[in-house]
Amino acid sequence: MPKRNYPFADASPLQLKVHVGPRELSRGVFAERYSREVFGLPGTAPIACSSCVRSVDGKAVCSQCDRALCGQCIYTCWGCGALACMLCGLADYDDDGEKTLCTNCAMFEA
Repeated sequence: MPKRNYPFADASPLQLKVHVGPRELSRGVFAERYSREVFGLPGTAPIACSSCVRSVDGKAVCSQCDRALCGQCIYTCWGCGALACMLCGLADYDDDGEKTLCTNCAMFEA
């Protein structure tokens, strides 16, 4: 008995089986939250700064990406006063010196 023909057109996308297990979830975007929920890790573990990996001393977070920041990595937007990390803060150099802009204010300055 011969093999049956492929019933789909050549332009159809490949369908792959994907298994997402605990290992993949624990390395994803919400890895920290998933680890606390599933594995019962305490929520009082020291949080590291997203820019320099120092221990975070306060509750400062970037207003753009919500990453934790230490006292030395906080940049304040001179346009709106929002806190920004070094990835989301854009440096604006002019005659007065360096000024940091958040991405929202930098969009209006351009």
